[in-house]
Amino acid sequence: MVYSSDGKYIIDPNKQEEIEAGTYGRIYKYDDNTCFKVFKYEGFHKPDPIIMIKELSLKNFCKIYDLLYDQNLQYKGYIMKYYQQDGFDILSDKDYLLDSVNGIYDGIMELTRHLFQVVDLHLGNIIINKDGMTIIDFDDFRKFSSNNTYINISRYKNLLRELLYRYLTYHHPKELIEGLMLIDRLLDKKSSDLVHLNQTLRLYKKPIDYFNKVL
Repeated sequence: MVYSSDGKYIIDPNKQEEIEAGTYGRIYKYDDNTCFKVFKYEGFHKPDPIIMIKELSLKNFCKIYDLLYDQNLQYKGYIMKYYQQDGFDILSDKDYLLDSVNGIYDGIMELTRHLFQVVDLHLGNIIINKDGMTIIDFDDFRKFSSNNTYINISRYKNLLRELLYRYLTYHHPKELIEGLMLIDRLLDKKSSDLVHLNQTLRLYKKPIDYFNKVL
């Protein structure tokens, strides 16, 4: 059994639908709007990043409702909003793409100001649907004593590179090298912001139009 700190949830994971099993934990569906994660190994994860994200309520980051503990008050996981993929094409809507990538960027910068280093950013940890992009896994984010701006933005741009490349291959499956070059130019990895991406894509009705012009 696991218990939320506010006493609202008393959950037996064995009686809930398991929707995903990862290396360090399992995610269960509680109801149509709520799911929860329970870690496999006691003491391996710290609640610090979950507490911070819950308090900050960051746009484009999974909404955290509460932390979960066992009967001995050991941290076991957390309960959160349930998000579902719906196959939305991020290159079909300029406002959608820019709003999402900038929202995640702002969230990462806020975590940077609180001295957190973002870790394990990859496509498996982001949900994409018509409502936007949402980072859903931040268990491995770490608290450091120094500023991590360059590391955090570099890791985020690597995620964006992976994300844009995946969707670009739907439209241009043969121009892989040329597509990567365009993405790298768009992200401008020498900078620590998304200025070039924003300035460039705002010139086009759809993000895919930027790539169609060259490919």
